[in-house]
Amino acid sequence: MCGIISALSFDDGVSESLLSALERLEYRGYDSAGIAYIDGNSRLHRIRTVGRIKTLREAVERQSVKANVGIGHTRWATHGKVTELNAHPHSADGVAIVHNGIIENYQELRKRLVAAGYSFESETDSEVIAKLIAFNMKSGASFESAFKQAISKFVGTFAIAAIYEAEPDVLIGAKRGSPMAVGLSKDGRSCFIASDAVALSSLADEIAYLEEEDIVVARKGDTLRYEICNASGETVVREVVPNKVSLDDVTKNGYETFMLKEIFEEPRVARNTYDKFDYDVDLSKFPGVSIIACGTSYYAGLLAKYWLEDIAGIHVDVEIASEFRYRNPVLFKNSLYVFISQSGETIDTLCAMRLVKAAGIKTLALVNVDASSIAREADYVIKTVAGVEVGVASTKAFVAQTLSMLLLAKRKADFDIDVVESAMNSVLNKSHEFAKTAEKLKSGRSLFYVGRGTSYPISLEGALKIKELSYVSAEGYPSGEIKHGPIAIVDDCVHTVAIAPFDKHFEKTVSNTQEILARNGKVILLTTDAARGSLHGFDANENVDCIFLPDCDALYQPFPLMTAIHLLAYHTAKAKGYDVDKPRNLAKSVTVE
Repeated sequence: MCGIISALSFDDGVSESLLSALERLEYRGYDSAGIAYIDGNSRLHRIRTVGRIKTLREAVERQSVKANVGIGHTRWATHGKVTELNAHPHSADGVAIVHNGIIENYQELRKRLVAAGYSFESETDSEVIAKLIAFNMKSGASFESAFKQAISKFVGTFAIAAIYEAEPDVLIGAKRGSPMAVGLSKDGRSCFIASDAVALSSLADEIAYLEEEDIVVARKGDTLRYEICNASGETVVREVVPNKVSLDDVTKNGYETFMLKEIFEEPRVARNTYDKFDYDVDLSKFPGVSIIACGTSYYAGLLAKYWLEDIAGIHVDVEIASEFRYRNPVLFKNSLYVFISQSGETIDTLCAMRLVKAAGIKTLALVNVDASSIAREADYVIKTVAGVEVGVASTKAFVAQTLSMLLLAKRKADFDIDVVESAMNSVLNKSHEFAKTAEKLKSGRSLFYVGRGTSYPISLEGALKIKELSYVSAEGYPSGEIKHGPIAIVDDCVHTVAIAPFDKHFEKTVSNTQEILARNGKVILLTTDAARGSLHGFDANENVDCIFLPDCDALYQPFPLMTAIHLLAYHTAKAKGYDVDKPRNLAKSVTVE
């Protein structure tokens, strides 16, 4: 979602720190950006632009900004259109703020502030934050007290950073429901508050993550220090941990895009996941498992259902977090509830987990960020080792999630990671074939992805990636469901990606695709080398494109298929001329409802 960076320093180069951090936060998805800073005469300035950080950087450089304190933001529009007036930072009477999250009672607060004489320039919920802080100071409160009074009135979620021109040596931040971290530079001359560790790579080697309702105040005097207090106002010490994000994690390393780099990292991620998987949850203690997640992580849960039921012999339910938390679900006290999230901050998944924990039920987090909210609050944690994923559309994280769940079901017994890694590398070597096929897909009106067994969740993931990157209407179906309605829209403008490795489902999936061909649909068949002798002329049909993947055991087959569907989505988007790293309207981490 939106990104925050803020800095307080003895040096006057804060603007470059803000801009470089905002560039690293581009992966989160955004449509506008801005900074606010206080100059040497204690005057507040704002610079905001619509579009890419490059435009903001050009605007800042034209003004030759010199400042010791400032805040920056990348906005992904929630309340209000994409305009400069709606861009952050927002300000009032010398106060400037940046905000991630949603203030649910902003309309009520806005009415009160209008009645008190304030006017509003934006359509956002965030502007009330700056106005309320300023209003509180008019009543005699200090900047810090006014800030604390303001956040106590908010209903909703937030990560906020604030500065005030009359106190240029102070920087304040707070968190509820949205992530926030604080860190000092190695030389101790600068303090930073940001929405994630990626923003602080190269700025702070060690960071502390704020916990719920924490407030952090950084002050500059003879030295620079920060203090954290909890919801009760007590000073607390949060664990300082190494910032594991390096500049290598947020650079392309010679690849054209971050997404392509991350797809080509999938075999290594599989190997690392296997090598470092050492957490042994005893599933025999639980009569059932419920997996709760959103988006790609939900599809990882669906795939895990096949493995956990087949290998571990345990009943599994898989739920969409945003539906689960509002459905008044019947909870099973002795079951294990598993929550999957790449960021560990996905708001619906986090809130669903809190609902389960409040009932006294055991929770397991499967996350890629071990200091995230979901990881900190779960009873058990399995840390995936995908590394930083910059591309908005998840790829290598999906590999790490699914392999972790397979290892949880099977443990490492009789598992050959060499086969998995080799098969995925073989698919990468066929990248040119996917690029060639993508040229045909780019003109299609809509797409079906179909598969049976474990290939069904893969079809859902494939359809999602095409939607995310190519903006084409795409749906994933169990291949047996095509006849139950979807086939009605098949014509010569509809393509179907049939995921049909040579397994026990092969003949039935191919039979379903024959029905699509009979209605002039076009088919891309993702199958395996062993199927070459069983296609009976199917592959000679002018409306069929076959891509043959390496043979491997059915247990391992989903992994080369993951790489295949990611490559197909990537090349389709590239063929259409789209930005694969920053697809429109999307954010990397969904931290607001």
